[in-house]
Amino acid sequence: MTSILRRGSEDVPLSSIEGPDLASAAISEAGTYPPVRLPSRIPGGLKGVTDDLERHARDWRNTYRMLEHQRPLLEAAEIERDRLHDTLSRIVPRVHDANRGLVASMEMAKKGDFSGDLSGQFARSLTALDELEGIAEALTSNLLQMRATWEQYARTVIRAQKQRDELKPGMA
Repeated sequence: MTSILRRGSEDVPLSSIEGPDLASAAISEAGTYPPVRLPSRIPGGLKGVTDDLERHARDWRNTYRMLEHQRPLLEAAEIERDRLHDTLSRIVPRVHDANRGLVASMEMAKKGDFSGDLSGQFARSLTALDELEGIAEALTSNLLQMRATWEQYARTVIRAQKQRDELKPGMA
């Protein structure tokens, strides 16, 4: 088995082999590998190495898929937030206008002049406030959705960073 592994060592990068002689194993200037000293024991055997690699590859694929799934959700929530804020900026002046009209009609009525459509002003003000309430509810819902999506996205990014750190020498 050792002779088979040594013969096949030209296909295996030295960085993937753990053992006590790893520091002295270097590629010569001619680009060939020197004889590799095999580790005395591979935990889990060759199947263990394969299983480990498959698990890591699966973890990376899943993390990538989660990021690819979450990014559009976050972007859609941000687009919706911008749309809702534009709507809010159009509704707020209508609320102010309705209030000014209502206040003016009420002041006129206090002086005995009921020519201003007080009932219509109350209805106009109520309609504007209902629109404001609707957009406030939509903004609140959007904010909660964006927060949940952002937190999930951030957790996935942190997990990806940890996976990347595991690949760095000395971190595993």
